[in-house]
Amino acid sequence: MRKHNNKNHCSNCGAPVTTEICPYCKCTTGIDTMYADMEYPVIECKEANINFWNVVFPMIFAVAFGFFFILPPFGIISISAFIMGFVPLYRYLLIDLKGKEIEAVVYGYLDDKILFNNMPGQIVKLLVDTNDGKKFILYQLADTTQPYQVNSKIKLKVYKNLFHIVKDKNIYF
Repeated sequence: MRKHNNKNHCSNCGAPVTTEICPYCKCTTGIDTMYADMEYPVIECKEANINFWNVVFPMIFAVAFGFFFILPPFGIISISAFIMGFVPLYRYLLIDLKGKEIEAVVYGYLDDKILFNNMPGQIVKLLVDTNDGKKFILYQLADTTQPYQVNSKIKLKVYKNLFHIVKDKNIYF
């Protein structure tokens, strides 16, 4: 088979492409996700990640400012920090208890507006099958790495519009 060097053609089958994965042979095309066509609608995604920065760190502020709760500004800060730390934990537990596991295909990555050590966080573009057909999810990873290969399959747990990537048992966060 003849290989095409043009970015508008699949390097595997030669078909014209405008997305990260060839719709004909399912190989990666090398097209940057930022410039790829959105061939399916996007689902609003609320991530349910638990890590130090979105649960523990706000709770430290909630406890620290809670000691001065009777003073109005400290009470407001304490309550706000508690809510900020509790919401991701609540979402995670809700998905864990009521969610169902589905499979998604990794289509690519986008740079997030949030910076970690002056590096942009990553948003992974996932394709899922829904009752209404195929749709994309733009899932914020809260990390600067791209841990999943394009065109690989990963497991998600979903409840309504809440999503959580199911990690292997050997991987610790």
